[in-house]
Formats: sequence, C-alpha cells, structure tokens
Amino acid sequence: MLPPVDRTVASSDGTALAVSEAGDGPAVVVVGGAFDHRGTPYLDSVSTGLGTAHRVVTYDRRGRGASGDTAPWAIEREVDDLRAVVESVGAPVTVVGICVGAGVVLQALATGLRADGAVLWEPPYRASVDPHADDVVFADLLDEHVAAGRRAQAVRAFLTQVLGVPMGQATALRLKTVLWRALVANADVLGREVRVMNGLAVPERVAAAVGVPVLVGAGSDSLEWMRLAAAAVADAVPGSEFAEVPGQGHVPDPDTLLALVDRVRTHAVSPRG
Repeated sequence: MLPPVDRTVASSDGTALAVSEAGDGPAVVVVGGAFDHRGTPYLDSVSTGLGTAHRVVTYDRRGRGASGDTAPWAIEREVDDLRAVVESVGAPVTVVGICVGAGVVLQALATGLRADGAVLWEPPYRASVDPHADDVVFADLLDEHVAAGRRAQAVRAFLTQVLGVPMGQATALRLKTVLWRALVANADVLGREVRVMNGLAVPERVAAAVGVPVLVGAGSDSLEWMRLAAAAVADAVPGSEFAEVPGQGHVPDPDTLLALVDRVRTHAVSPRG
C-alpha cells in the first residue's frame, strides 16, 4: 500500500508528482532506482534512516506509484520533475540518487539543478562502453517485450543485463511472489531506465558540466564493474570523490547513505588528485 501523499508537485508539462516527507533538519531529496517509489520497503527504510537527522523528501517518478505520466517520455522531463520537487522544498537541498536514480540526478545537476551537493550510489553505467555511443537497441527490446505482454521477460532482461544479476537468481525471484509482482508491475518503465543511463555509457560531457560537490559511492561487496563505473563517474565529474564503502553491496543500508550525505553537507569532499 502506498503511503499518503503529503503534497503534489506539478512538473513543467503539468504532470502531477506525488511527494512524501519525513524527519526534520537539512533537506535531502531522494531519487530511487528502477523499482523504487514511495512505499517500497527499501525506499521506506532510506527515508526512515535519513529522517533521523534530515528532512527527507521522496517522490514517485513519473509513471510510477501515485504520480502521473504524460507522453511523450524524455529524460528532459525526468529532469524537469526533479527540479520541480527540489524547488518545492523551499530550502537548500542535498540530492541522493540510487542506482538509475543517480543517472537522473547527474543529468539534472548538469542543467544547473539548485542543489548544494549530491550523493550518487552505484549508477549502473559500464565504464568500458563508448561514451559517444547512443545505443537504444536494448531499451527498444524491453519496450517490445512489454508491448507483447512479456513483462516478466522484460524484468529478467533488465535484472541480468543492466544490474548484472545472475540469471539463476533473477529466475528464483519468481518464488518471492509479492516482490516479483511488484517488479513486473514496473516493467513498462524499464526501457526508459536504459535511456536515462545513456545506453549504459558514462555520459562524460554531461558529467563535466556538473558544478556542485558530488560523492560517488560503491560497495566493496558489489560487482567489480559497478565499482569501476562509480569510479569512472567520479573521474568525469569535476572535483568529485569516489568512496568505496566496506561491507556494502548494490543496495546500501540507510546508515551508509546518511554518512555520505553528511560528508557532502559538511563539504568534506575534496578534489581528486
């Protein structure tokens, strides 16, 4: 069940975005990944954890949860959505992007999003992919799966080819009925997520345009390519820092995110030498 909507924010194209808040203190806006929205267990835990010391703002990205969806979709509209939410807070904010949400944050920061700093956790780029490529073939394939009613196949393809989940583990998720139903329910937005991630190539020109402190985090227990991708993003963003956090994987615990947010807020991020 979705939590109550504390308020609704209108994006630039009129799309209604459902927003919830928790806690008190310096403002933090959290942008979740492909399967996260208000009310999902992980985003709830992040909101509760960060809310011990911060005013935490979460929202349903367009096409998810209680938010609306206006055609045609474009990454620029997702950036507009985040900007509308940030501007509605009415205070300086730190932005946290998790997984694909980190890609949305990166794109928004490059366009001048009014944020004091950002934490990006394991954006699932591929450090070895040509940054000048514009490969949307896989995104189109996911859309085709959904259009043909093969939603479960789209979810498996996204989990294995974007997030690197072994096929056996992805298939075994079907045994977790409630979780699997939630994943399949979001299958229609998965093609968008690949497009958000620039065809999985690190968007070097976008990253170079970011002008606020950024801390890019990855877990020591994550797949090597995810750690390499996070480090590549940190290299591409001027003055940013890469932090490998011991004992963490692709889904970081809220205390880890809290510590990273505090580092950014106190301007502890130092330029990479």
